[in-house]
Amino acid sequence: MNSFPDSQSPNYHKYVVFMLVCLGLARLVALYLSPMNLHGDEAQYWAWSRSFDWGYFSKPPMIAWVISVSTTIFGHEEWAVRISSPLLHPVIAYVLFRTGRYIYDARTGFWAAAVYFTMPAVWLSSGIVSTDVPLLLCWILGLNALMHMRDTPNWKWAAMLGFAIGFGMLSKYATLFFLPALALSILMDSKCRKALLSLRGGFVLCLSLVVLAPNIWWNAQNDFATVNHTAANANLKGIPFHPLELLEFWMSQIGVFGPLTLVLLVLAFVGATKAKLQRKTLLLTFFALSPLAAISLEALLSRANANWAVTAYMAGSILAARYGLQHFPKFIKTGVWINAGFGSVFAIAVLMPDFINKTGQANAVKRVRGWPQTKNILVDVINKGHDGQAYIAIATDNRLVFYDLLYYGIETDTGLDLRMWRNTSHINHHAEATASLAANKAQEGPVLIVNYYRDCEDKPTTKAAYVACIQAVHTNGKLTYAEKLKADFTRLEKLPPLSLDLGGGKTRILKLWAGYGYTPTDKAKR
Repeated sequence: MNSFPDSQSPNYHKYVVFMLVCLGLARLVALYLSPMNLHGDEAQYWAWSRSFDWGYFSKPPMIAWVISVSTTIFGHEEWAVRISSPLLHPVIAYVLFRTGRYIYDARTGFWAAAVYFTMPAVWLSSGIVSTDVPLLLCWILGLNALMHMRDTPNWKWAAMLGFAIGFGMLSKYATLFFLPALALSILMDSKCRKALLSLRGGFVLCLSLVVLAPNIWWNAQNDFATVNHTAANANLKGIPFHPLELLEFWMSQIGVFGPLTLVLLVLAFVGATKAKLQRKTLLLTFFALSPLAAISLEALLSRANANWAVTAYMAGSILAARYGLQHFPKFIKTGVWINAGFGSVFAIAVLMPDFINKTGQANAVKRVRGWPQTKNILVDVINKGHDGQAYIAIATDNRLVFYDLLYYGIETDTGLDLRMWRNTSHINHHAEATASLAANKAQEGPVLIVNYYRDCEDKPTTKAAYVACIQAVHTNGKLTYAEKLKADFTRLEKLPPLSLDLGGGKTRILKLWAGYGYTPTDKAKR
């Protein structure tokens, strides 16, 4: 693509399709050639996809269903697990184009799609598989349906809105941020009130609940595991406030939406307070501000990850494009090209590990490197046995390590079950819920324990710090991590640690133990 169309070009539909196809194909090629291993979260979603269910411990089921479809068609290689993302992002951008075109004009729709499709977060997201992508598709379909239903309140748009909300909730519970914006739209806009405070509005509600009902039932059957995990993940601490966490969240949005495009969006928000807006612009502002306001509050009270408010940039892309074209047309185009430049550098870095190492960014990719080699080292350890006895199981204490070892085939290569050793009395994640180490099984021989987490043992850098850590833990009536581990086994022998050079000065170190007579104790779980 040599240049974007100017303001006089009549065929923006052709331009947007050209952009999405060309850039989308480039991303598919980059994904296929990428040497990056699966992150533990991606491997976890893959593991879920192997068995159909209406919910999982920490997420609704959509991500597992999507991966199940892609791996059924393409196989289980890394690119096949991830391929849904670069396939769905162009669809999202195209619906965004149509939404912007419907609300304003084709020119605005094109630049909204360009802003979205070149977002730094979309470049990153196109190379991984995550819950955000199906969520964003449902969000923009819902926004599109609402805008149409507002003008033409018929059953087709009501059905689309109901399905979008329902399947959005099956994708990620962040769809809840859609509801305050919807409520404000009803409150502030007479057309929305007429369309939604009606039989069709009731149909939207009922349809979304019908779609969500199986997941509600699954949660009820599983002690509301996903709901409780989502609430716990918020980790709200209340007063005192954490303004630095809020500042960090907003700084991170530069890397999500792009530097100049974020400035345009903020200016659009400021402009919304000073001018009488078109009703549709006001509604878009609600849908952009709802996620940002909610996550900003969470950051102030606790913490917030950079991607938690990503749904804001559906309406946000349209607002930034509209405001930029009206007031700073060169600014919006420059912002898109800057984002495209960042994305191109990122794509090159992903394909060239040495480039990442030389730029000092190896820490950012250390969790997606070296997992086949890690598995192979552990297979060698297992094949040697311990004290003349064969290992009967493998156990790890870390969720991400568990799922990466599972994906890269440690069970297949050893014929042993991979299990979780729990260091708390309560279940923290899906692996602990479904694959906890069993006492009766472990009595038969040694278990190879792959120890990722340490507390006092490794984190302090001086002897004085180590002693202080031990004293602090014991003062609180708790056991150190090593004491918890030892309390669960009648015999525990330390093995040489696994050490793997990941490149760029980063090393993966996993402590290894041979444990006999596993008998979990409540005392050890404190």
